[in-house]
Amino acid sequence: MDLNSQNKVLKAGFMLIRKDDQPTPRIKYKQFGFSEWRTFEKFDTKAARDRRFKDLLHDSTIIED
Repeated sequence: MDLNSQNKVLKAGFMLIRKDDQPTPRIKYKQFGFSEWRTFEKFDTKAARDRRFKDLLHDSTIIED
């Protein structure tokens, strides 16, 4: 998704999330008003991160980037 598309989705009230492994497994997010990715939650394992990520996607206002 390009930056213009991200901005449209964020203005509509959605939150974008993505997985990241550096420096530790974590979920990053972006919301309207924040121009950069921020850490949402950190995890000890990738499996724990992936389970939480899947749970977050059940929320109708959260989408994967």
